[in-house]
Amino acid sequence: YLEFLILSFLILGSPNFWGDLQAPLESLELAFCSLVPADLAFLSQSFHAPALKRLDLSGHDFSQGLLEPLRLLLEETSASLLHLDLMECRMADSHLDALLPTLRRCSRLRFLGLYVNSLSTAALKDLLQKTLELPDLHLVVYPFPVDCYKPEPSEFDWNFEEPMDGELLEAVEAEFSQMLANSGRSDLVWTSNPYGHGALDYFSL
Repeated sequence: YLEFLILSFLILGSPNFWGDLQAPLESLELAFCSLVPADLAFLSQSFHAPALKRLDLSGHDFSQGLLEPLRLLLEETSASLLHLDLMECRMADSHLDALLPTLRRCSRLRFLGLYVNSLSTAALKDLLQKTLELPDLHLVVYPFPVDCYKPEPSEFDWNFEEPMDGELLEAVEAEFSQMLANSGRSDLVWTSNPYGHGALDYFSL
């Protein structure tokens, strides 16, 4: 039976879309699909949500009306979710802060992808500290912090064309490493390199 689905440009609530699926999906890739809030609301209420182990929603603008539907969807998937990809989602500190309580309830989470989001060092440190309690979390791919760009881009500037301050970035990376070492989580990898860990199999993370 079908366990994995990769889609683009769709209407999730269409009565013909899901066909005769009898078993819930475990993996759903909806990257860059132009989803609207109703799509995520429909998915949250479907029988697929509590069974999802891998969810890729990269390339959507969660700075607008999708944030609360995303939070509700994560509530429904929190008991099963292993792999969550939210890369290039236009998230700033306030959006991550709104999602963090729900992320902390994803007790089985192994991978979190946040690359190319407009997040500060302070927000990332808070995320690191508060997700140390997730025992299975193995890999976090984080964005270059906005405060490591000179001049610092605005919350609404998503081009990231400003030059990077290499010394600042090295200091941030060292601080993250020290926080992980101090917490005893040598098993947890935080990296700003989305390509340095090969093709991720969410079942074997």
